[in-house]
Amino acid sequence: MTLHEQQVLTLMAQGWSNKEVARGLSRSPRTIDHQVSAVLGKFNAANRMEVLLRLRGEPWLLPAASVAEAHET
Repeated sequence: MTLHEQQVLTLMAQGWSNKEVARGLSRSPRTIDHQVSAVLGKFNAANRMEVLLRLRGEPWLLPAASVAEAHET
């Protein structure tokens, strides 16, 4: 998974929409759409909810930095 895909995954896990992710990372919405699709493909998921449910059961799939942030809050 690329660094940008990991960033998108982290924000998806926090409940951000594609539009919010695009604004937050200063990327075009189309780029975020492609990166979300790549993340879904790598998780073999049909939609965001499947990714989120998998992350809930397997939190080690999140990038290490986002796991550390989650424990700080």
